[in-house]
Amino acid sequence: MKRVLIATVALALGACASGSGSTSGAKTPAEMILGKWNCKATAEGVTTDAAVTYLAGGTATMDAKVGVNQSGMAIDITATADASWKFLEDGKLVETITKMTVTGGKMGGQTVPPAMIQGMVEQMVVNKPTTSTAKITETSFVSTDDSGTVTTCTR
Repeated sequence: MKRVLIATVALALGACASGSGSTSGAKTPAEMILGKWNCKATAEGVTTDAAVTYLAGGTATMDAKVGVNQSGMAIDITATADASWKFLEDGKLVETITKMTVTGGKMGGQTVPPAMIQGMVEQMVVNKPTTSTAKITETSFVSTDDSGTVTTCTR
């Protein structure tokens, strides 16, 4: 779950890492990524669907729905998150979820208190930097993190 939660934000943010150079009048990747994106990722029995808003200055916010289906147990989580991001000289992006708040959850179809899931999410996701590369246009981007998880985003 950690990889996909991080990947959703990190890969979405990382999409602007490709083509970091620009010609006169062309937008930089950091400019192209600004605004709201709808991002989806699937890896290792975990699916994520998130609305991510990228802000100038290297911050982002996210509203996410995460589904985990491993070892016969289905877990559904809704959460909000804050993240930081920066581009490296090689064009790759490093992203870190700095805060994640579980707003709802179900295990095996039964509603569980968010506090029951919060600790697990914090240990697995918060303050775990992820590096990614991606290709971005004005309306879409696809990115891949170092573990191979692909995230697809559209406006």
